[in-house]
Amino acid sequence: MTEVLMYNIEQEKRIKIKLLCRKLNINAREVEKSEFGMKLSTLLGLDDDKTVAPDSDFDGEMLYLSNFYGATLNIFLNQLKKQNTPVALKAVQTDSNIGYTSCELYRELCEEHKMMNG
Repeated sequence: MTEVLMYNIEQEKRIKIKLLCRKLNINAREVEKSEFGMKLSTLLGLDDDKTVAPDSDFDGEMLYLSNFYGATLNIFLNQLKKQNTPVALKAVQTDSNIGYTSCELYRELCEEHKMMNG
């Protein structure tokens, strides 16, 4: 199932993202702060490891895009841009990042964002 995990998205943006997901038949899920230390694979229901890493909190906005195939990714990203719903940190599910916790992914994306934007 195609799914978007949403982190710390303010209400107006969250509503727009959820409406877009509904339109594209994508499941949208808000991740609770108490879940930030769980592996992404657990959050997506791919395993039952309920271990929560300590000190796993962050305040920045982030989207994690799971099982996006074909044109769906481009359509989703283009629609986000068209409806003026910017979220700087976004990641697509990969074999490498599926074992990360949300917090680990957030830190990784922050580093990449800093390198790309000076």
